[in-house]
Amino acid sequence: MDSTKTGRALPQPDVTIQSAVLLDNYFNSVRKIFAHALESGGKPVKKYFTLCDSTIELIFPDDKLLPYITPALEHLSITSAESPALTIRIWDDVTTNTMMPTPPWLGYAVQAKGGNIEGVYTNRGDIRGFGNSRIKTAFNWSANALSMYDSKEKIGYYWTKDARELPAYETSAPVRTILNWWVQERNFHFAHGAAVGTKRGGVLIAGKGGSGKSTAALASLNSGLLYVSDDYCVVSAQPVPAAYSVFSSAKVDPGNIFRVEHIAPTRVKTGNKHDDKEVFFLYPRFSEQITSWFPLRAILLPRITGKPDSALIPATPADCIKALTLSTMCQFPGAGKKAVDIFVRLAKTLPGYYLDFGTDVAQVPKLISDLLEKRDMV
Repeated sequence: MDSTKTGRALPQPDVTIQSAVLLDNYFNSVRKIFAHALESGGKPVKKYFTLCDSTIELIFPDDKLLPYITPALEHLSITSAESPALTIRIWDDVTTNTMMPTPPWLGYAVQAKGGNIEGVYTNRGDIRGFGNSRIKTAFNWSANALSMYDSKEKIGYYWTKDARELPAYETSAPVRTILNWWVQERNFHFAHGAAVGTKRGGVLIAGKGGSGKSTAALASLNSGLLYVSDDYCVVSAQPVPAAYSVFSSAKVDPGNIFRVEHIAPTRVKTGNKHDDKEVFFLYPRFSEQITSWFPLRAILLPRITGKPDSALIPATPADCIKALTLSTMCQFPGAGKKAVDIFVRLAKTLPGYYLDFGTDVAQVPKLISDLLEKRDMV
């Protein structure tokens, strides 16, 4: 996604002024294109969901894109809302017979502080030089999806060329970039982590892909523990540490499905030949186990050991901060100091443990339950 030493540098010395004008003009064009998509579509569809005790509204030109966006959010669905805190307008070119205008940043590059010329896109999707305190932009190259957000109006735009081509990681965690920009304004932040527990409290399971987060969380669905997430959740550090559910989806490597066979009936076919993971929509089958939030009692850092038994080993706050920061910051455009501040507070407030993951998966939910019982007694 990121291309270095290509394109032409933004004009100096008025780079900030010129890019702001280009961005404003393009944002207005995007507004007009969506309005045209509404006119050219069938009957517009509005869907409402609750997140972090607020209501979000998704608007589609018709119902054709719903299967690619809403299934992962259905557990948070409500019937209507008078004054949503956030509105996201969603469409693609193919189903609406529209054409997104060429963005003004194509062909540009950015001169870094060290003098090097860098590509306009970062690996995580930031668009260098084309974002400000009001309008935020990100482009997911592999999904061919543009996200834009007006922080003053609380309106987001999500566009893709053809929704049928969206990869599984996008349909299982839709519009997450816009949602994260919005929750940051409320002192929340997305975390790349799983979360399971009880109504009294749960654990945040953080670590890089393949560390065992999903397996631990999905195994807990069969144990009586409540489920918030297996991959992404929203967290807050104040007034109390907490984790909030966003998506009821799960992604599992084909080689690990045998560890979580109880979720097999919720598997869906994505239709995208490039997907390397199986996707599951846990709602409504596991609706009784899915909860919208719980306070956090501990942070777990999974490690695959290959040994039969699992165990919890104390971890330092620095270990927890590193795991949360490294696995989250590389995935969310615009993630920075606010995310780090929240993760630092969580790590300094909550005890941390390495979850040494053994081959007997059934032991993991029991370890988590026992830990939460002890934390409730503290």
